[in-house]
Amino acid sequence: MDKKVSIIVPVCNSAKYLENCLKSICAQTLKNIEIICINDGSSDESFEILSSFEKKDKRIRLVSKINEGYGCALNIGLNLAGGEYVGIVEPSDFIDKKMFEKLYSLSKKCDADIVKSAYFKFFEKTDSAPERKEKVSFEKYCKVPTWFFRISECPSFLSFHPSIWTSLYKRTFLNNNSVRFVEAKGFSNVDNPFQLETMLLAQKIAYTGSALYFRRQKERKEFDLEVFAALFDRADEMEEILTRYKNKDRNISANIYKRELGFIYRMFEVLNTFDIKNLPYEIQRRIEKTVSRMDEDIVKNNPAFNIQEKNFYNMLTSSASNRV
Repeated sequence: MDKKVSIIVPVCNSAKYLENCLKSICAQTLKNIEIICINDGSSDESFEILSSFEKKDKRIRLVSKINEGYGCALNIGLNLAGGEYVGIVEPSDFIDKKMFEKLYSLSKKCDADIVKSAYFKFFEKTDSAPERKEKVSFEKYCKVPTWFFRISECPSFLSFHPSIWTSLYKRTFLNNNSVRFVEAKGFSNVDNPFQLETMLLAQKIAYTGSALYFRRQKERKEFDLEVFAALFDRADEMEEILTRYKNKDRNISANIYKRELGFIYRMFEVLNTFDIKNLPYEIQRRIEKTVSRMDEDIVKNNPAFNIQEKNFYNMLTSSASNRV
């Protein structure tokens, strides 16, 4: 019998939470699934944990490889997948036992290319705070159509976290359009161009406000030049996607600009400075490149932007002008 859902789990040194993650996947009420675990060159106990689960559950398929990054691991999973739909679960997270049953049922009701759900940010117990969860639901920020829709009808989705792990993707939709992840070193935020391309191509997107995924919140890392440089690489790739598909929708462009400004704002937050001159020269130039290709009229007049975002854009463009 053909599998209804292929679940891809990209694993790299994830031993701390991996067992909890796999238990939540194996306990799914949708039984006709396959679980494709890609061990991406782990040097901790991840492989041993994966092997133990593979022996206990015949639905698990384990592939071990040298470390080549998140995008490459997911592409291997996509190429191996045989399910009608494909989902992704990250190894530090866990899921509601009915997640894939609910998403698959919704996908079949409207023959969707993409089905997406709300999710929880999950905060572990600390010495100063109890365990807690915080719901992230897109309908709080935009009016989501009650049935299926195209991204032009709800472009605000593009300004939020890609959260590709809350989604199901029709496998034939991905394959027929040759959609795969950028293969870059490490994690490198390759979910951003993948989300944009799939959303632009999808004829039917469906959404449920049920929060079914628990996204474990991690401590913010220190400044890493490679990590931030990768954000600008992804911004360049998203611009290329918009050009390739000849996007003329100003609302779609606005929400991509909004996300890119969010990249830059978070970088300033991590560095605890809002003076662009305090940034490494390479990052200054990448900011200038990203901001300079934004349509000023869209940023200043599209309702997607609030006053703080407009002011931040003005600050960045003013800083760039002063450098010339």
